[in-house]
Amino acid sequence: MAYGGGGGNLGGVLGWMFLPQLAANYMLKIVHAVLSRVAPRLVPRPNTPQFQMHQRMSYVLVIIVYFAYSLWETEKGLGNNYYQMLGVSPAEFIEGQLRRNFRRMSLVLHPDKNPGHEREFMTVQEAYTVLSSPVMRFVYDHAGAEATKCPSCATVSDFMLAAIPKRLGMYIAYILGNAALQVFRIGRYGTYWRYITIGAFAALELMMMASTRDPLIIRALFWIMPHRTGYEVSRILQQAMICFFIGLNQIGPQLVPYENNVNTLSLAKEIVKGIGKIKTEVSGSVRRTAAIYRDTGLKQHLHERFQKEMQLGATLGSNKEFQDEYSTRLNNERTNFV
Repeated sequence: MAYGGGGGNLGGVLGWMFLPQLAANYMLKIVHAVLSRVAPRLVPRPNTPQFQMHQRMSYVLVIIVYFAYSLWETEKGLGNNYYQMLGVSPAEFIEGQLRRNFRRMSLVLHPDKNPGHEREFMTVQEAYTVLSSPVMRFVYDHAGAEATKCPSCATVSDFMLAAIPKRLGMYIAYILGNAALQVFRIGRYGTYWRYITIGAFAALELMMMASTRDPLIIRALFWIMPHRTGYEVSRILQQAMICFFIGLNQIGPQLVPYENNVNTLSLAKEIVKGIGKIKTEVSGSVRRTAAIYRDTGLKQHLHERFQKEMQLGATLGSNKEFQDEYSTRLNNERTNFV
């Protein structure tokens, strides 16, 4: 019943930090090598905007694939649950089948008949004890094997109340961890959505522990993982949440690049400087355009009026219909005065 996964341990976190970038670089080299033979025109030159776009897209694709792999690895890392050990289904539980399978396995694993399998025999006994009791089975399905080991609990409410502090404590740790990341300015992307996701998953945990039925999202995932309990599905979703946090912080800078050292004052100065450059370029474009009509007989006031209109035209020059209409008006006016 080990709980691991692609992003749930130190090795997984290090994998998220280094593997996607390496894989994206190799994948891009392979894709460009193939395209260079099939369609050379589609291979952009290095350091061009199109090449950088290819780099970002390959990185995002690798992150998505690694995300799916991490969830698959997490599901496999859960190991066999009590239902799988005893060959029964969580969705179609039959008590008679449980007893028959337990007797058969007890004969096979009993220490007197098969020495060396004491641990397996004890595990099967524990699984049967839990699944044969409706109360313990409900607790196991909704809160896991650890919750069934409460010595002072007798009813479902007792078991669930005893499990709540530990279950919600994980989400408090997530919130504190995100707050620490903000203090050290790490993981700046998706801060709002991380808190929203943590709150949603905490509410999902409470719904599972307070209701006799699993939430809709858990029941929907039973179609994909029919051999898993609601608790195990929630653990996989929790791992998905962690992978999402790490992946979001990896993908964010690729989709929305930012400069680490930019502050508000320097950014404001750059904006003012850019506005000045734009104004100079627009004014120069207007003067060059007005010079064409300077010797066409236009009166001075019309020349000044059209100069203002041309300044507007230079600003809205990307509009093709505006350009055509404006050129027609200028030509007609010039014809009237020549």
